[in-house]
Amino acid sequence: MKFKNQENCFKSITYDNFHYPVGYFQLLTWHQTRNGLAVSGTGHQALLDVPMAAFFASRQCPGTAIRAATDWALVQARARQVVIGGFHSPLEQSVLQLLLTARSPVVAVLARTVDGVRLQPAWKAAIAEGRMAVVSATTETLRLTNELAARRNELVAQLAGSIVIAHASAGGELARQLASWMQRGFQVTRLVDN
Repeated sequence: MKFKNQENCFKSITYDNFHYPVGYFQLLTWHQTRNGLAVSGTGHQALLDVPMAAFFASRQCPGTAIRAATDWALVQARARQVVIGGFHSPLEQSVLQLLLTARSPVVAVLARTVDGVRLQPAWKAAIAEGRMAVVSATTETLRLTNELAARRNELVAQLAGSIVIAHASAGGELARQLASWMQRGFQVTRLVDN
């Protein structure tokens, strides 16, 4: 088959090109050291170079925490502040959805390896547009356990410049981690009093 203009018969599309077809890209994985931690990831690596706010919430939260978290997320989205989190609890997932819909930058931290992970279409679109990175410090593909979730949360806290807690249930793992972070001098903000 002959083309009239052979120079234009093929167009080179790079991974960081905004118009990269979302359904047709292979996730490129990168590896680096952050705060002494070896992490691997996919997506917009430079998001890890700016100050990030970590967001956490227990699985069950009162209505005041839900409203406060939504208001906080809207402020972060307007400011285009990078938010990092595990985004596992229902409220964390709601905040992530709000940030993605607002086209705000996000870093999602997995408790399992990034290699071979299947991402939701919204995550793929955000990665293709340079608004998201997905990172992990593990090389194992395991089911999520309380121990893995705690390790993931610790990684989120260490990568972030500040920590925001919507709600930490008394006696829960997040409350234990919150006490540890405060004792170690991490910058922590509580959206509501527990």
